[in-house]
Amino acid sequence: MKSATQHNFRRLASVAALSATMMVAAVSTAHAAWPDDQPIRMIIPYAPGGATDTLGRIISKSLSDSLKQTVIVENRPGAGSMIGSEYVVRAAPDGYTLVLGSISNVLNAFFYKKPLYDILTDLKPVGQVVSVPNFLGVHKDVPAKSVQELIALAKEKPGELSCAVSGVGSSPHLSCELFKALAGIDLITTPFKGGAPAIQSTMGGQTTMFFANEARPYIEAGQVRGLGVTTPKRSEYSPELPAIAEQLPGYDVTAWYGVWAPIDTPDEIVNRLSDELNKSLKDPQVLNVLASLGASPTQSDPEKFTSYIKSEYERWKGITAKMNVQQQ
Repeated sequence: MKSATQHNFRRLASVAALSATMMVAAVSTAHAAWPDDQPIRMIIPYAPGGATDTLGRIISKSLSDSLKQTVIVENRPGAGSMIGSEYVVRAAPDGYTLVLGSISNVLNAFFYKKPLYDILTDLKPVGQVVSVPNFLGVHKDVPAKSVQELIALAKEKPGELSCAVSGVGSSPHLSCELFKALAGIDLITTPFKGGAPAIQSTMGGQTTMFFANEARPYIEAGQVRGLGVTTPKRSEYSPELPAIAEQLPGYDVTAWYGVWAPIDTPDEIVNRLSDELNKSLKDPQVLNVLASLGASPTQSDPEKFTSYIKSEYERWKGITAKMNVQQQ
């Protein structure tokens, strides 16, 4: 005759198994129900009015239309995109809080002594969305009409010319620092909270020059003078502007943007978001905005984006080490 102890043990085991099954079913149902009526928040870690803000808003609108879901854009600028990005690191991993970040999310590891998070372990890649050059521009009264003339001017006036960039650790910041290193010149790097304020400082004469990826409309309007782009080849959208590498061999800074979620966000949700992002990059309205920014759409997925982030991390780790970057 079986003991009461064995009977109770089997009963407890059955209850535990049933509970586990119910929990898995509940979690699966919750994932399958995403998105529900809760709005999705797209965090933009930069100030309103810049390229990231513009990109984030058009992508969010397309996602909203596709998902039949409210997508709220929320700007949280500061610390080279770390303030807004860290907010997402700490958010619930439920697919309702995302960040539209950039190459800056990788560069922060090399420009700050104590980054607020680890890009490789604290955020989950959803997908890359675009790549874009940074534009080098100067105030209209600056006598330099080319990259070589600007370098010559900087050598004539060491430490006098100022370069506006969108925050410490941003791709424009890196563009300026690499420009200084390869050209052998001394510039005053002046960081702002976004690309638009940086460009406006040059327009107003507070700074001599800028690196920014949202500068194309300002250059085309004649508000500033464009001298070049930071990508290794000329931009298809601004072919009249030379690649800086044409006059400064070895120069290459390609800015890119992508979407991340909190690290523990379920794969099903991340994959769904990635699919929707790729759909949005075929949306004519989105493509028109990308063209105005000089940005090229990038079809991606979580695996490809993860691999790209790791390769960019290793690349810039080596370059910044040789540049002797002064960490903040």
